[in-house]
Amino acid sequence: MLPSSLTPLLANAADPVIARVLAHGGTRTGKPTGEVSAVRTMTLDGFDEIATAWSPILKGCGYRIKLRAVFCHSRPHVTFTPIPHPNYPRGNTPRRCELADLLLVIDHVDGPYMRVDRRAVLVQAKMLKGGHVKLSGSEWVQHELLAWLPPFTFLEAGYDQRVRDLGGATPVGVPAHTAEYGGIDLRSSTPVWRHELTQTTTPWFNCPVSLAYFLANAATGVLGYSREAISGGADDWSFTVDELLQVTAARPISRSFRVARGNNNIVGYIADTSSRGGGYDYVDVDMSEWPPGPISTVQLILSPIDDRREE
Repeated sequence: MLPSSLTPLLANAADPVIARVLAHGGTRTGKPTGEVSAVRTMTLDGFDEIATAWSPILKGCGYRIKLRAVFCHSRPHVTFTPIPHPNYPRGNTPRRCELADLLLVIDHVDGPYMRVDRRAVLVQAKMLKGGHVKLSGSEWVQHELLAWLPPFTFLEAGYDQRVRDLGGATPVGVPAHTAEYGGIDLRSSTPVWRHELTQTTTPWFNCPVSLAYFLANAATGVLGYSREAISGGADDWSFTVDELLQVTAARPISRSFRVARGNNNIVGYIADTSSRGGGYDYVDVDMSEWPPGPISTVQLILSPIDDRREE
């Protein structure tokens, strides 16, 4: 991954961008008002602006950044056998819930063979209540999935029906770093998006860090900030990351943008997609009426400036 010396520079560059987008929206989205609109705003505007803020820092070290961000209503629900969760011992058997709101992937392409060093994480967005992530009722089912990582299968067509055991006997990366909750506060004077690890004992969440700090550490490969994965790997975690990138990106695209940053070899790709009749053209609608279970994907590809190959 990138040199660790870049961590504070990247975090400081991303922090004001995230706060500004969460407070006001951006060129493609309006001011967010809840979980879904916050994910949409960050996916379609926030990460584009983060990439723009990071570009001069990376250029100075001989790297470029390519962004692929897709906001998609695709309903990738999964099913699994209950643990069960101590806070929700009953409920349906088998369980059913969405996988997550967002998949973040950072690929560092480098070396004589252009090897891909990949880090990825699943993120579930929740509005903070009194400064804390607080779940209730069936919301604990998804925490059960993301904290315990029981074997699961996708319910929707288009996904391989293999059983996914993201913990596994010989896992790639650290399973405890597979998923995080993104706690969001849009009402504070400076809007907040922070990441918290899940755990299987109270207090259920730990190690809160700002999204800016999380991304900077993930980009520099710091242990504990996202999970290692293998591009094209056969293990369940790596396979699932690849599949989510491919299936989500294949949804009907309503609009796309190609944005040059710094040198013309830095390209951004942003798409808004929907399972409802071909998509929206970035118009603000009542988020509460949108279908449940969306998962968006953000892929940041970092590579040497002198690598002119098409990704």
